[in-house]
Amino acid sequence: MANSMEMPELQSRRILGMTLVPTLVVFASLGCLATSVLLLKVVPIFDRLFKGLQVQLPFATRVLVADYRWIAILFAGGAVLLPIVMEFLISGVRRRLIVAGWAFALSSGSVALTVLIMYLPLFELARKLGQAK
Repeated sequence: MANSMEMPELQSRRILGMTLVPTLVVFASLGCLATSVLLLKVVPIFDRLFKGLQVQLPFATRVLVADYRWIAILFAGGAVLLPIVMEFLISGVRRRLIVAGWAFALSSGSVALTVLIMYLPLFELARKLGQAK
């Protein structure tokens, strides 16, 4: 009797995991693609802005401005490879859910981190202007 009562609960968890994993993978891939597009479209604009301001860039911003094309290619490749890896190399609903969750969190964080790194010199400039008054 106990097995028959647990079975529907386990099946519903398995179905939830099997629907949640592809959803997280799609959103993680979209996050990687968004970061790639952000890098390719926005970084050149900020690069021209920083050159016009003639400010000393923080290390993270210098690295991002110097290597944004390669970083964008890595993110685009990650967006393509993530669904393939999830489908063929990772077995088990629990493992797939853990990997998909981490991929989603990291891809979402990469968009925010890219924006923060690009704004670091502007924050520094605003701080200096505030101290000058």
